[in-house]
Order: sequence, then C-alpha cells, then structure tokens
Amino acid sequence: MNNIKIFLTSMIIMSCLGCGLEKMASDYNKVVYEQTPTIPEVHGGQLSVDLKGTFPEKYFAKKAIVEITPVIIDENGVESKLKSITLQGEQATGGDATIFFESGGEFTYSDKIRYTDEMLNSTLELRALATLEDDNKVLGPVTIASGVITTSMRVQNDEIVAVADHGYKEVETVSETATIYFLVNKSNIRTTEKSDDDVKKLQDFIKQGYKTESFVVKSSASPEGTEKINSELSDDRQNSTLTYAKYLLKKLQADGSAEDDNYNLSSTGADWNGFNKLVEKSTIDEKSTILSLSNRNKEKTQKERGELLQDMAQVYDALEGDVLQYLRKSEITINSYLPKKTREEIVLLSLTDPSDLSVEELLYSATLEENKSNLIDIYNNVIELHNDWRAYNNIACIYLLEMDKENAIDYLNQAIENGGANNPDVLNNLGIVASWDGDLVKAEEFFNKANASNHNKAILSIKKGDYRSASRYYRGQETYNATLATILNGDNNSACTQNTAQCYYLNAIAGARLGNENRVFTNLEKAINSNSDYKNQAEKDLEFLNYRENEKFISLTK
Repeated sequence: MNNIKIFLTSMIIMSCLGCGLEKMASDYNKVVYEQTPTIPEVHGGQLSVDLKGTFPEKYFAKKAIVEITPVIIDENGVESKLKSITLQGEQATGGDATIFFESGGEFTYSDKIRYTDEMLNSTLELRALATLEDDNKVLGPVTIASGVITTSMRVQNDEIVAVADHGYKEVETVSETATIYFLVNKSNIRTTEKSDDDVKKLQDFIKQGYKTESFVVKSSASPEGTEKINSELSDDRQNSTLTYAKYLLKKLQADGSAEDDNYNLSSTGADWNGFNKLVEKSTIDEKSTILSLSNRNKEKTQKERGELLQDMAQVYDALEGDVLQYLRKSEITINSYLPKKTREEIVLLSLTDPSDLSVEELLYSATLEENKSNLIDIYNNVIELHNDWRAYNNIACIYLLEMDKENAIDYLNQAIENGGANNPDVLNNLGIVASWDGDLVKAEEFFNKANASNHNKAILSIKKGDYRSASRYYRGQETYNATLATILNGDNNSACTQNTAQCYYLNAIAGARLGNENRVFTNLEKAINSNSDYKNQAEKDLEFLNYRENEKFISLTK
C-alpha cells in the first residue's frame, strides 16, 4: 500500500511539472519581445541587438529557468548565435534576471555581433528553452525582426592621402654677408674694414652673376650707455654703411645695385640679444652671473640697463674684449636668387635624362605631371637613382586614390623598408589601409601617430560609430560624409549640398526619418536619375520601409 502511495505521489508531481512547462509553452505567445530600434542597425561595424521582454502575470513557473538565445540567420541560412540570457522563476537560482509568477516581469538584453554583408536580409530569431526540475521544453522560436539598416556603412572612403613633400623650392635665395666693426662711439668706416676678408667674400659672391633679391644694411650699438646715444649711434652707422655699400656694390657691378628700392635698412640700437648670445658663448668665468643680472633686469628702461652694463664692464673687464666690441657693427647682406631650371626643363629631363636632376627636382617634377604612366615612371626613376622612400610612398598614394589596396600596401611596405617607417606620411596612408580593412583600432593608432587630418579622423569616427566626434570634425561642412555623420548623430534636418547621386540618396534617407514625403521622393528621383543603381538599393533599403506601398515609391523603384 505504501509503495502505491509513493508511486501516485511521484506521478502527481511529474504531472504538475509537465503542466507548468506545458502552460508556459501554450501561453508563450503572450510574452512580448521588443527590439529597439524595430529594425536592427549597424553601428561601428557591429550589428546591435537591444531587446526588452515582458512576461504576463501568472505565466512564469516559480521554479522554472528559461534560457533565451538570439540568433541571426543570414540570407545563406548561416546562423550566428549571440550570447544567451538566463531568466529564473522566483524560487529558482542562477539566472541573470528574476521573473515573478504573480506579477510577471521584464528583462532587457543587449549584445553586438560583427556585421557581414550576408546579414543585410537576415532574420533575428529568439530561441528559448524552459527547464523545470529535470524536464525541459522548447519555447518558440519567435522572429523579432527581418532585415538590417546599414546606413552607417554608407560612409565614403575619400580619405586624404599623404603625398610626401618633394622638398624642392621653386624660388630659393642664397646670401652672403660682410660685417664692418666700429670703434667705441664712432660711425666712420675705417680703411682696414674696407679691405678685410668679408668684403672680398662679397666680391666673389657677386661674380657668380646671380639676380639680386635685396640688399640689407643692418646696424647696431653695444648696449652700454644711454638709449639716446645708442640709437643715434646705430643710425649713424647705418647711414655711413649704406653710403659705402652703394659705392662698393656698384663698383663690383652687383645686379640691382643702382636701384634704391633694392636696399632694406635696419637700425636696432642697443643689441641686448646679441649681448646675451655672445656672453653665453664666451669663456668669461662670471658669465652666468652676468646673464642672470641681464635677464633679471629685462623690464628696466634702456637707460637703466645701460647703466647696469657700465657697472658690469667696470667689474668684468673681459666684457669689452669678448663681447662689447663685436656689437658695434654694421652688416651688408646680399640676398640673391639661386638659378633654377624652368618647369618645362624639369618635366622634360624627368623622363629623358633623370640623372641630370636632383632627387628633389625629380619628386617636384611629379607634381607637374598628370599622366599616370609618366608619373609612375618618374617615381621609378627616383627609386632607381636614389632609392628614396618618398617615391614608394607616393606610388602607394596613386593606388590608394584608385582604391587599389593591394598595390598600395606593397609600395607602403617598401617605403617602410627604405627609411619611411616612422614618417607621418607613410603612417597616414597605413591608417587609410587599416580603416578600409576594418581594423579601426590600428587605423586610429596610425592616424594619431601621423597627426592625420580632421577629415581622415572624421571618417574613422563614423566607422567607429562615434558620430558626435565625426560631426565635430566636420563642423560647418555640408559634404556627403559630413551630412552622414550629422544624420547618424540624430539631426535629420541636415542636408548634403553637393549635387551628386550619393547626396540625393542620403537626403532622401533623412527625409524618410523625418517622415517628409516630399523630401523623400524629390531626392530619391534625383538620385535614381543620376545613378540607376539607386533604384535597386532603394527598393531593398529598410529606411524606406514605410513607403513601400506608396505609388510614387513603387513607380520610382520598379
């Protein structure tokens, strides 16, 4: 009799357990699942699943456990499982959230998965397994969403490539200077100063026959004494030196010496900067004390500093011999244009006789060439003659502009191997490649090291899903990517002003998000008329889901 009671009790318990799961299964349609947004979106290259589940009253068995697993089923039937969430009844343990029997309850869930193109027309499905003691039962499955919105991936890869600078100067000047020294409080030029080596250097410089850019006469005085005396003395030295310079330069037949406009004058008065520099370079034992006194009294008037220096000179006799006498001077400087080949000569030689050009001239010639074949030939000449990393980098830029990533990588690697490993230009271009590959962490690292342009950083920010930063980088712009960043940042009133199919389509998306039918169809029609590919895109794009039954939309996309 006891055995019969135990058996009957066990059967009743098992029957009750079965009733609990059976009821949960039969009433599963009363459980409400919400995906926000309704259609999953891709941000930062990740497909986001954000769910809220609500269980009704008297549904969730007190000792039950339900494991829910979201699954993405792509258009090829390939399944990608996201992390599971475990829900428990109020008398169960080990779950992520508790659902009560009497009052019911809710849970939230968030996860991301790397997006692939095959997920565009995917299905988001929830699969659940309910367990009660040793029994279990499959609940569902439930389809939560169909399709994916990928507007964030419409970013245009128009990064600014970094072409290495050629270093060539179209206009370049060379200079020669003669220095004339004066006695204390004197402004007349001594005969000995007119025949020293500096003046002879000017003569040799003029013999080269270069065209003159300017003549500069600069005069100064040593700082001891009053401001008035030093200023007047400096001016007097300037005037006497100018007279002598004109005489000398005309005598030597310097180009432009007869033109007064070619002479630039500068009278500095007391030369305190020169004083400090000469003291610093001197071997005077007390120079640190002198410099300390000089710098400490920078705010004093010229008169006060001059008196201070007179006191210094009395204490430190070495100042006169090592410093002061070299500040009583005038300088005559000739600035001349360095002879250059014409642009036409450089372009011709770059392809016919590249060895007759310097590496800078060769690289410069590339900026004058528009033909791709010739451009690559020029850079190959640089490689053959100089093996300069800049040529490898710049060939990589050509391929990047053509979206030819493989060839670009090959030449960037060669740039690295030949001296450009840490160069900002190479790093910038490596960042572009990394961005195209979806390695956004590496791209950011390269861009930071290269101090890349805000334009490139903005594109990377869009790809990362950091639309606020992207909008900040693009502030004030109405380009395609700038508008995309603004829309993704929540401002659908933004509009792209470029007259391109891309911009029209983007403006149509913004219109759809605003519910502005006129804006949708006006821009969509322009986009399709400019590029018929947008007809097929619009038909499939879930941004226009609410317009699929609209006759105008149907006529545009059929």
